[in-house]
Amino acid sequence: MRVSPVKVLFMAVIALLMARPAAAEDWPSRPVVLVLSFAGGGMMDFAARSIAQDLTAVFGHPVVVETKQGGGGLVGAGYVAKAAPDGYTLLVTAIGPMVFRPLMDKNVGFDADKDFTPLILVGDTPNVILASPQLGVGSIKELLAYAGRHNNQLSIAHPGPGTMGHLCGALFAAKTHINGNLVAYRGAAQIIADLRGGQVEIGTPAYGPGSDAVKVLAVTGEERLPSLPDVPTLKESGLDVECATWIAIYGPPGLPAAIVGKLNAAMDAYLRKADTREQFGKLGLRPLGGPPERLRNRVIADRKIWAPIIGGMKFDSAN
Repeated sequence: MRVSPVKVLFMAVIALLMARPAAAEDWPSRPVVLVLSFAGGGMMDFAARSIAQDLTAVFGHPVVVETKQGGGGLVGAGYVAKAAPDGYTLLVTAIGPMVFRPLMDKNVGFDADKDFTPLILVGDTPNVILASPQLGVGSIKELLAYAGRHNNQLSIAHPGPGTMGHLCGALFAAKTHINGNLVAYRGAAQIIADLRGGQVEIGTPAYGPGSDAVKVLAVTGEERLPSLPDVPTLKESGLDVECATWIAIYGPPGLPAAIVGKLNAAMDAYLRKADTREQFGKLGLRPLGGPPERLRNRVIADRKIWAPIIGGMKFDSAN
């Protein structure tokens, strides 16, 4: 029996429509990669690997972390922006690549709104003012006195162009009237290593594992960290500077709603666990979670806050 071309086309369309939900329901059927856009060893690395371990147990397929660092988080972000929207390549990133860099440079290589699918706002952590032990200072007051004895100059290490640490370092220098030599690094671990060795004088990364290997002079959040009860905030130290780095997870553009829902539900459940909140809290990371809209709204709010600040500052693209 001969089947008409119209009927064949109709049957093909029906089969395609039926296959799409099934594909989403079957996801994942192979390993999922979380692309870490900054160097390992810091808070983002810890959060990514903790989430990956939990998702592996939930989904029954490996969820692995793969580092693609460089460009202050732009390399990893650009990679995921071009990935297939199948849920097997996701991005772990921060406020810098998604908010700051597009405000500082229109040629970042992606559109932070159109080229990604928001999945979840993982959490936030304050930045810290770290000092090399070789300076012999124990407070912001002592640091400023040290700077005064050295032509009011300080080398300030930050985790890369356009990161919160970059802006925090620039704001700190501006508020203290220090001639800061901003030095870009690829992550907090390298900053701490060079602070210990005396290659740089202070650093302004997000607080994370290893930060207390050097001298923590102040935290830049609204309040002191439970894990550092004796370390004052910058406001307590007399400086009106407040900086916090958030961590988020995105997918490539066009990620199916069913996969977005599965990922968000699983990650949000993990972030709500008492053990997770306690573990993250000890390291200074405040778990947030919630629906994808919470991440989208946070980006919009941060742009409104930081756009005028960035507009009034001058940055060397190399630093």
